[in-house]
Amino acid sequence: MDIKISPEIIKQRRRKSVIQIAVIAVAAIAASVFLVRTLSTGISGDDIYTSVVDRGAIEISISAVGKVVPLSEEIIVSPVSTKILEVYKKSGDQISEGEVILRLDLEAVSADADKTRDELLMKQYKLEQQKQSAQTTLSDLQMQIDINEMQLKRMEVLLRNEKYLDSIGASTQDKIRQSELDYEVAQLNLKQLKLKFSNQKQSSESDTKVMELDYRIAMKNAKLTGKTLSEAQVRSPRAATLTFVNDQTGSQVPAGSQLAIISDLNHFKVDAEISDSYGNKIQSGYKVTVKTGETELSGTVGNIVPSVKNGLINFTVLLDSNDSPLLRSGLKVDVYVINSIEDSALRIANRSYYTGAGEYDMWIIEGGTAKKRKVTLGESSYNYVQAVDGLKEGETVITSDMIRYNDKTTLKIK
Repeated sequence: MDIKISPEIIKQRRRKSVIQIAVIAVAAIAASVFLVRTLSTGISGDDIYTSVVDRGAIEISISAVGKVVPLSEEIIVSPVSTKILEVYKKSGDQISEGEVILRLDLEAVSADADKTRDELLMKQYKLEQQKQSAQTTLSDLQMQIDINEMQLKRMEVLLRNEKYLDSIGASTQDKIRQSELDYEVAQLNLKQLKLKFSNQKQSSESDTKVMELDYRIAMKNAKLTGKTLSEAQVRSPRAATLTFVNDQTGSQVPAGSQLAIISDLNHFKVDAEISDSYGNKIQSGYKVTVKTGETELSGTVGNIVPSVKNGLINFTVLLDSNDSPLLRSGLKVDVYVINSIEDSALRIANRSYYTGAGEYDMWIIEGGTAKKRKVTLGESSYNYVQAVDGLKEGETVITSDMIRYNDKTTLKIK
């Protein structure tokens, strides 16, 4: 048996059907709008960057990456193998010149220093003894020479007298020959003695020089030992910031190991690296622009490491304002090395689209339409790119990344 449906239920069913149809219609319209917008060959002007082609100077540069480091940094190493006894400072402390950072065990070093000083004193005494002995020996020989010279003069007088007596018949030829023989023997003795004196003098001088050299070597060793002992007193060489200290009290430290690092955190430089393919485009003295955020700092290329490591060349940038409050040790920065200047060149803004000199598909805006065009771009600075061919002064170019529109030739600007 059929049941009659009430008018109220019929109205509810109709209302429900109307709502369902309305929802479906709204969804269809929204989907249509979405598809139209998605498939449309237009782009919003608010979503792109543009640049007007103008003429001006371009500082042609090559880009590098860098890190801010202290302008001066000194590493204090252990001069000897020893042990850390006490640590007085910690990393981050401001220290004054001569202030003690830590204390090492110096007992062995002090003993070596005492031994070296004793050896030096002993060599000094031996040198003085050698000089005195040489002087005495030479003085004795000189005295003998003086005596022999006097004896030779006496024999010369005797020979002369014998010859005179022979001339008056008061002497004989035998006496004359004997006097002549004595005189010649005395001459040979004097000559031999003078030669002995000369040889002894040379020998003494050589021995003295050897001992003087030995003494100088001992003196240098003593100074070196004293310097080592002084360096083992770990003090700050100047007023700076202690950026590292080996605070392991009681630990053994071998000679040459790091004990502390002293850094000047008020003045900075930049350690940078660049691809070795640009090796011929960078030289000491070239102007540099260092960029961190929106801040630009000028400087020059300092030292360039002559070797290449992992395809990179390392160099130092000396900043004109190395005490800028924006600089922090370890801060990463962009570095632009300027190697030439184009005084009057067509240029557009440098953005992410630019990857190096060559041919590009660029979008030029004419009225409400952007048209794709082949252009040739040259070298760049950090803010401009040189337009070599395909662009005219006054044209507006899209400088955003447009790779998703590669299959298009024109775009509507909304």
